Amino acid sequence: MSFKLSLLFFFFLTLRVPVVLGSESLFDTIGKEVNRIFENNKSAVVRVRVEKRGGAKIYCSGFFIDSQGTLITASGGGGQASDALFYVDYQNQWHLARTLGVDERSGVAVLQLMDGQKPFPYLKLAKNIDISTGTPIVGIGFPYNLPSSPSFGLIVGKECEYLNHFFPTTHLRVNTRINPGQIGGPLINSKGLVIGMISLSVKDEEWSYALPSNAIKKVVDDINHFGKVRYGWVGVAVTKLGREDTEGKVVVARLFPNTPVTGSGLREGDVVVSINGKKIENLSDVMDASFFVSVGQRIPVRVIRDGKPLLFEFLVGERPIDTPSGSTILPNSPEELKKTWTNTLPVSTAPLSSPIEKTTSSH
Repeated sequence: MSFKLSLLFFFFLTLRVPVVLGSESLFDTIGKEVNRIFENNKSAVVRVRVEKRGGAKIYCSGFFIDSQGTLITASGGGGQASDALFYVDYQNQWHLARTLGVDERSGVAVLQLMDGQKPFPYLKLAKNIDISTGTPIVGIGFPYNLPSSPSFGLIVGKECEYLNHFFPTTHLRVNTRINPGQIGGPLINSKGLVIGMISLSVKDEEWSYALPSNAIKKVVDDINHFGKVRYGWVGVAVTKLGREDTEGKVVVARLFPNTPVTGSGLREGDVVVSINGKKIENLSDVMDASFFVSVGQRIPVRVIRDGKPLLFEFLVGERPIDTPSGSTILPNSPEELKKTWTNTLPVSTAPLSSPIEKTTSSH
């Protein structure tokens, strides 16, 4: 479904003007397209029941990502999800799934269904996640524990923060109404590829955020290889001078001790130009660059100091479990910044790799 068609759809809804394309109304055309995507992919989307310690039960949606029964769903939120039991309603029968891994930071649980008819129907993750604002999508899920149903909407934004809460990487904002039970369901484009998993419903369920497919792939790959998601970091916190949505500079705000950055020569106040080849203009760029680096990987970090370009190279360590998920970002308010700097933040006692020596660059 084209961007132009989706715009016409919302123009039609707003002005209540009947639009006709040839012999078929615009309503009929969009309805057929949504139904096509839904019918072609609904068999790979399942209802999931999360049973936590103490007897609490949460219903959500999930979907298979390969023919062997691997599926992803929402972690269920709120502590002890790693100890929870996940049941999958497949072919009208509840099955206890094997938990391969739960990552609370991204809100993803990776499961394996061991019984059930194989091969399992599955959805493919989109590899190219350069999604533009205005892209139409179809969501599939189980609202209020009812049968699966489609929802239609647009990608209306991409953010790394909502109400001072930082996501681990940029999320897709969708103007689709998401009801309880639909969290964990896929967002599918017109080619039938998953571009995201619904992870959060906000503003009285009128719109939602979704974890992009490239981030889903990183979570799944890490859990398959290590049993957990290994978040890399070099021990640097940054802030932005100026508002996030305006021009400004992303600068080094704090260097954590006993991390790969220790003794490297990087300084507070250095202006960050790029991380691992990714141009840095906003705080969300830093979050994205940090999310996709691998522990043990060498990454170049370019900065500007006193008008001169400098190049540093670091061996990425693993972010300590006890470090706040948002510690990569510090507030740009002078009072908040001062308060943050005077607080003692937890530092891992685990040994980390030594930093690579810095070099200069003509840049």
